[in-house]
Amino acid sequence: MISGFFLTNSPLSIANANIVMAQEILPEVKKDDDRKLETLEQSLRKKEKELMQKEAELKKMETELMPLREEIDSRMAELNELQNTLTAYSKSLAEREKVMQDAKIAHLVKLYSSMEAKKAADILDRLQIDTVVRILGNMKGKEAGGILAMMPPDKGAIISEKLSESGK
Repeated sequence: MISGFFLTNSPLSIANANIVMAQEILPEVKKDDDRKLETLEQSLRKKEKELMQKEAELKKMETELMPLREEIDSRMAELNELQNTLTAYSKSLAEREKVMQDAKIAHLVKLYSSMEAKKAADILDRLQIDTVVRILGNMKGKEAGGILAMMPPDKGAIISEKLSESGK
């Protein structure tokens, strides 16, 4: 004979009891998981909707900014062209200025070359040294030497030094 205690506590009856308990708990766990999944799914849908709205806003902004970008590019091209024109004009003016200065110096060279050496030296003695160097540097050696010999020795030395630096 088997006691009722052993029948109720046998491994088979414990397993059956566990199954019954699991079946009772399982729907609750499943409901909990379903709620969590539903909440997660709603959150993801909300995020997706927000991202789609932001993407639409960005596309709209991009569409609005495109004409401005084209205008900026166009103006930049105009500015570059204007800068190139101004640079070329500036070079042209600098070249004209140099030609004019060279023409003035050439005129002064002729003028001082046609004078007596003493008179030319007296006048050149009162001019700035750089101007005298340019004038004498463009004269023939014999004429420049005659004028330089008539100048005060200290100024003649300075001018000679400058002439040697300029390579003339």
